[in-house]
Amino acid sequence: MDEIICILGKKIKFTKERYLHIVLRHPELEGKEVDIRKTLTTADFVQESVYDKNVLLYYRSINKKDYIVVVGKVLNNHGFIITAYIANVVKKGVIIWRK
Repeated sequence: MDEIICILGKKIKFTKERYLHIVLRHPELEGKEVDIRKTLTTADFVQESVYDKNVLLYYRSINKKDYIVVVGKVLNNHGFIITAYIANVVKKGVIIWRK
């Protein structure tokens, strides 16, 4: 298990199990573990989920049209990664932090 201090100062767990889950569902992220970590620490913006205020979406631009998105659940300044994926649109939700 590994803990990452995200751009908001919260501790986020990133386990091998979660990385394998991400790669199985999003094979385009295979070999991108460093990029997933970097998204948490250097996000362009962070959004609160419209469905759960404890779920945060960290967006980091990887080219002119795509983002790596890391989804994490955070309670009391501690959290864990739910998933990560590449997206070309921003989901609905309130942006709580911007670079």
